[in-house]
Amino acid sequence: SNDTNAAVYIHDAAAGWIPGTLLSSDPASRTARVRVTSSSLDGYLSFGESGGHEVNVDLSGPGYASTEHTLPRMNVHADSGKLVEVSDLCDLSYLNEPAILHNLSVRHGNCLPYTRTGDIVIAVNPYQWMEHLYDAACMNTYAEHYIFAARKENRAKPPPHVYEISSSCYTGLAAESTDQSILVSGESGAGKTETVKILMNHLASLHRQEQSQDTTTDTSHIVQRVLDSNPLLEAFGNAKTTRNDNSSRFGKYIQLQFDNEDPYTAQLKGKRLPNCVLAGSLCKTYLLEKSRVVSHENPERNYHIFYQLLDSPLHFRQKVWPEKLVPPDSLAKQNKPMPPSTFRCLGNPDKILIEGKTDHQNFAKTVDALHLIGIREEKLVSLFRAICVVMQLSNLTFDKDPKDDDRSIIVSQDELKLLADLLGLPSINDIEKALTYRTVVSRNDRVEVPLNVHQAIDVCNAFAKEIYAKVFDWLVRTINQATRAEDTYPHAQEVDKFGIIGLLDIFGFESFKINRFEQLCINYANEKLQQKFTLDTFRSVQAEYEFEGIELADLNFDDNADVLNLIEGRMGFIAVLNEECIRPRGNDLAFVQKVYAMNGTGADTPLVDNRFYKNDEFGIKHYAGPVKYNATHFVQKNTDIIPLDLVECASKCTNAIVRAEFAPPPEIPPAKATPGPPGRRKKRGTATVWTKFRSQLAELMDSLSRTRSRYIRCVKPNTQKKPKIMNHASTVEQLRCAGVVAAVTVS
Repeated sequence: SNDTNAAVYIHDAAAGWIPGTLLSSDPASRTARVRVTSSSLDGYLSFGESGGHEVNVDLSGPGYASTEHTLPRMNVHADSGKLVEVSDLCDLSYLNEPAILHNLSVRHGNCLPYTRTGDIVIAVNPYQWMEHLYDAACMNTYAEHYIFAARKENRAKPPPHVYEISSSCYTGLAAESTDQSILVSGESGAGKTETVKILMNHLASLHRQEQSQDTTTDTSHIVQRVLDSNPLLEAFGNAKTTRNDNSSRFGKYIQLQFDNEDPYTAQLKGKRLPNCVLAGSLCKTYLLEKSRVVSHENPERNYHIFYQLLDSPLHFRQKVWPEKLVPPDSLAKQNKPMPPSTFRCLGNPDKILIEGKTDHQNFAKTVDALHLIGIREEKLVSLFRAICVVMQLSNLTFDKDPKDDDRSIIVSQDELKLLADLLGLPSINDIEKALTYRTVVSRNDRVEVPLNVHQAIDVCNAFAKEIYAKVFDWLVRTINQATRAEDTYPHAQEVDKFGIIGLLDIFGFESFKINRFEQLCINYANEKLQQKFTLDTFRSVQAEYEFEGIELADLNFDDNADVLNLIEGRMGFIAVLNEECIRPRGNDLAFVQKVYAMNGTGADTPLVDNRFYKNDEFGIKHYAGPVKYNATHFVQKNTDIIPLDLVECASKCTNAIVRAEFAPPPEIPPAKATPGPPGRRKKRGTATVWTKFRSQLAELMDSLSRTRSRYIRCVKPNTQKKPKIMNHASTVEQLRCAGVVAAVTVS
């Protein structure tokens, strides 16, 4: 910008961007002189004296890369000089990163969480519940505007809201019979899960409005069951983390299933729009964070369900496991919860409220929801006993065998006895042996190899994680059996295909001090979704431009195909790591070396030059910025195999859920086997974690590609979880990560 006295932004590491007035600029040397004025904008960092002070700005620095090394202009009213605030970012005269940031900041301060940008809604977590935004009157406003009176001309749009997205999906499904999806993204604590619940409630309410006189089927119980599956998934899949007290530690894709009346029938009945009845739902889950089961940082917690169980009513704890869940003290104290320190894996966290309720209150909510999907009496006790097994495994203590340092023994024999009883095993022998020895099966015989202390602890942890993951999968399957339209909707027989509105709530891009295997999986998923977001945004703009007859030559957008190729291509991470998992002495360091050897680190490759890294580290230039990963335990985490001895123990135990989940799959009669080359026998066996995740992702992307997708980008304005405060530096980082800046400038 060369206009002297123009209102501009200058880059600041701490504040993101700061407002100022341009005094002079020299494009040749890429420098400018600016007077910084903070007094004109309340709530911004005060910068120097109240009259502002002058600074020299070097525009060649990295801070100005996103603005093409110019000073970005502010959007101010010509008469008052005040900052312009708009509900649709496309209405800003100057579209740049700081303008978007400051617009969101002003709206956040005014308790306006939603901002539109074309078809995308940006939702800034307000950290307070605003009843007027979610009451029945508000729901009706959006339904009326976007659905039932959508064809009326020249009506002012209501303010931005996620309801406009859910309403548009409903209209798309009803009027065009096109399946829909809503992709909700953002970092931990940005409000993704809450947003999905708000959308689900709205879609359920539309269906209630549509239950007109001519529908004989009351499906309100189906709606209730669909909505009540949420708290269940949260109890077993959410935990308190440093960033969020109710953080989903798994990704989920919920498909709401609708019975669509065909448009012709609707017309005959004189209806404005075909009827869509919510008939059921299906949920798929991704990448449950198993490691949390055995270890978590302070002051974080393990999954909510553990603490709910310890604080459940005494009569219930007596039914589940009196030996460990009921305090031995005098009767007066017996209604107290068991302290979390009873079990090592629970730590000793402070008491907290989750969504305003205690663990005791949430337990009652969880049990009600379990009853609703048919888990009661014996099944209910079985489920909570399986949870107890996971907790009890963490109480075993291993030590070196006094006779041999390379062998381990379990020193906590009382705890072991309790574990064997809980599993219903006749004696401690089988489980003790399975945790301290490994059976190696060769062609002719079985050899028992003793485990050292380190190995025994690893095996014990792996068992606890696997039981929890299997219980979680069992629960998701049980929920689906109780909610899917094919089994529960009265007219299922008459429906050829249910219409779908899918809701995706999946972890945002992650970059921590130390990034591990889990972060790479999460960021891989984000790269996939980012590619879809970019193409969808680009395509919709392309269609608009072509309709207007505008040339498209210089519309450029970031393509992340090279990063995806680095991860999933023929010589990429997944292939190299899988190969390393098969090799007899495969290890993490060899994996890192091979990735670098095969992919190189030029300026145009997505691998970060490894000269600055230790030999177990590597870096990837993700769409949201470079991330350094630590490859320790990659091979082990990707293989993720439970020793056969423990699988045998689990499939012999009396807990119905654990036994069924660990039972070997039914035998398939073998075809005539052709002998392969020697030395490749390890290829058989289970698929690696990454292979499974890649195919799950491919299936998800395939499902999404058959829908019309809409996007909600959730933003976490501050880490204090307080209303009306916005940290500009971290917010702008999230906008970049979500591709919001690029999407706005394209549109």
